[in-house]
Amino acid sequence: MSHTRTRNPLRATALAAGVIGSLLLAGCSGVADDSGAEFTFTLATAATAGTPNAAAQDWYLDRIEEASDGRISIERTTAEAICAAPEVVECLRDGRADIGVTIPDYTPQYFPTLSVVGIPFINQNSQAVTAALYDLHTTNDTAIASMESTGLHYVSAWPVGRLIVGTKTEVNTVADLAGLQARASGPVIQAVLQDAGININAITASESYEAVERGVIDSAAGAIDFPVNYRLMELLPYWTDPGIGQYSTFGMWFSASAYDSLPDDLKQVVDEVTAEFNGGEAIVAFNDSAANQCQEMLDSPDVDSFDAWDADSTEAWQDEVGDSAESAWQEIAEGYGLDDAPSFLEAYKAAYAEHEDAEYNDATLDCVDQFANQ
Repeated sequence: MSHTRTRNPLRATALAAGVIGSLLLAGCSGVADDSGAEFTFTLATAATAGTPNAAAQDWYLDRIEEASDGRISIERTTAEAICAAPEVVECLRDGRADIGVTIPDYTPQYFPTLSVVGIPFINQNSQAVTAALYDLHTTNDTAIASMESTGLHYVSAWPVGRLIVGTKTEVNTVADLAGLQARASGPVIQAVLQDAGININAITASESYEAVERGVIDSAAGAIDFPVNYRLMELLPYWTDPGIGQYSTFGMWFSASAYDSLPDDLKQVVDEVTAEFNGGEAIVAFNDSAANQCQEMLDSPDVDSFDAWDADSTEAWQDEVGDSAESAWQEIAEGYGLDDAPSFLEAYKAAYAEHEDAEYNDATLDCVDQFANQ
């Protein structure tokens, strides 16, 4: 008889109580030769259906089920159905879910090692970011210890897309940003935007449309899913890429107890799929979905422009920021308990450099080109 592991008894299948107890004990034992065991894990996600982040998430979940020959199955829930985006990590920690997908910057106290992506201008290649973070969270003692302290098992963190800014009037230089009331997430990028004169409101993606509609904010800094999937292009006609690059990630984790409950053969399946995902499949799935977003912006009667700053304007902002963003990240990360943040930053830069030449398509830059050529 197969073994089914269901951490929440409300989700258990209708089996006799004694059988359920024995199956749970077998499923949680982690015995390597438990070759017939089956496991059902529940997903808590902040990835809205139809977004590139949901496409990446779904590739991973589909591949896990396929590679395990159905011995691992995922009970999939819709975005924020179990927990709001900032609470997904707590869902994993308290047992309401087994796999979680959300933006680490919503709970930066748990993820100081992932917030390094918020340092502007140094993260341009999304595949290099994904691979570097995976390398560090599987080999770097600081990153491994940080993850273990959360009670989570690392799967991946992939960039949400290049930072773009949506406004009611055009912005072409850092001086044009002063006085905006904008949403943005991530402690470092928020600090950089505030230094540029933007008043930041740290609301979540799903709250952004209403906030603009009600006049709480008049602009938004986020990825391309903000104008498209969160419909902000209906309210903000001007979109621009200021050259910051990748600025935040979506993260995916198992709860440590869920991963540890697997026998060794299924752990190997999960590890191999995780390596595939971080080795390029996450970004392929992301960009395949993101390509469709551009067409929606091109077709929208509400979008007046989607462009990129010229190199001089980006360089002027980068010079203005200087080393302050790195210093801000180090202070923030150490405040959240990361030991020796300067050494970790250097390790991240080295890991990123190893992958910086990785081939990838950037759907946001492609979209800017399409607007320029229409």
